[in-house]
Amino acid sequence: MQMKDAVATAGTVASLVLLVVVAIPYLVVTNPEAPLSAYYTAGSVGANSVGFLAAIAAVVFLSGTRGNAEPDLVAGIAVVLGLAMVLLSLLWATAINSTLLFSFPPEAAWIEYHRWAVVALSAVVAVDATVYAREVV
Repeated sequence: MQMKDAVATAGTVASLVLLVVVAIPYLVVTNPEAPLSAYYTAGSVGANSVGFLAAIAAVVFLSGTRGNAEPDLVAGIAVVLGLAMVLLSLLWATAINSTLLFSFPPEAAWIEYHRWAVVALSAVVAVDATVYAREVV
């Protein structure tokens, strides 16, 4: 396996993991009094935009490994998506105030770290896209 294929596969996996991590509070927090909608819509963009871009990035990386598109086009789109995800996740994560975080039930105390996991995984996708672009171009 060539390095560019390995990096594109890693980018696909990282994008899908990011998509799952963004959706975890929807799946795990079952308390009806938990402010999930306020959590996801905090800031000007919200977390759903990061999940949407992660799904698109997974498709873009897959098209690079399967040869469905020109590798340099895939690399450019992947870099733009990766940087956009980092920017949007940082905007969202910094817009969440502590009052909102501490209004979740005690069994969902892990939510305090969730936003930073989303930012970190967005950065992983951006790094994968950058390495892919360096290998292709």
